[in-house]
Amino acid sequence: MKALQLTTYGAATSANIELIDVPATEPGDGQVAVAVDVAPINPSDLLLIAGHYGYRPSLPTILGAEGVGRIVAVGAGVDAGRIGEQVLVLPTLTDTTWREQTVIDATTAIAVDGDPAQLAMLGINPMTAWGMLHGFTDLTPGAWVAQTGASSATAGYVRALARRAGFRLVDIVRRPESAASLRDSGADVVLVDGPDIAAEVKQALGRDTIDLLIDGVGGPTTTALASRMSVGGTIISYTSRGGQPVSIDIPDLIFRGLVVRGFWLKHWQDSLPPETVAQHYRELAALVADGTLHATIDATYALTEFDTALAHAARRDRTGKVLFAIGAQS
Repeated sequence: MKALQLTTYGAATSANIELIDVPATEPGDGQVAVAVDVAPINPSDLLLIAGHYGYRPSLPTILGAEGVGRIVAVGAGVDAGRIGEQVLVLPTLTDTTWREQTVIDATTAIAVDGDPAQLAMLGINPMTAWGMLHGFTDLTPGAWVAQTGASSATAGYVRALARRAGFRLVDIVRRPESAASLRDSGADVVLVDGPDIAAEVKQALGRDTIDLLIDGVGGPTTTALASRMSVGGTIISYTSRGGQPVSIDIPDLIFRGLVVRGFWLKHWQDSLPPETVAQHYRELAALVADGTLHATIDATYALTEFDTALAHAARRDRTGKVLFAIGAQS
């Protein structure tokens, strides 16, 4: 069985990653063997490869955090009728997916129907979007949500879920061409980041204010947007594409009573009962199946093309996700 293995932390290239043969592992008690069909390349994967992620496994380690595949064998205590099911391989930090086959706990192998490519991306970004929108605040329909880095895949899921919940959304992007694309898609309010962003938000919202800010950029943009937030509003930081810290002016922090918190999917899911997490995934899978949740795909690659695939995933000008189509090459 082929797998991509990280040998040294650093650049996401063949200097640090190798395609290896690993023996097929038989599932143990309560486990299933899954033939992986599709697995995405996420920014968090690139951070882990560079050694800058919140989890730093001992090396060498097989890569890949999420995906979708088919159950091909079951261990003791698992219904043999599950063989052939299409299932999610969820982001547990230890169940890796840039490989032809993996073994996971049967209770985490959630059966799903639909497009494997779209379902392969379900584990991280859609659940992150749902958790940030609903996990910490109790917004009512009509509330204003703002998000920076609004051209990302996660932001696309935030947009779809916010629309479904009846929230109004301010999308803030860094490039004019990204703004044009979002406006064409029917987004509520789309603004291009710049030194006057606070004034532009004020003009767009009138007397309304932002109840929830989902921040993927950090730096001066967050500082400016904090001034347009409601009293008691929440700022959630889940990444920093600009590489800058979250900075809030003291008067906004004190007199508006803003709540600033970080979001890491693992920490949030660990705080929930496993069945609650599983139910959220089932609900999100249904939204993928009916087309509510959908992400643009730039390209798919075989595992053997990993150098090209990783370089593509790291490009700032890409307009969609990059996936490994693994089952297609087996």
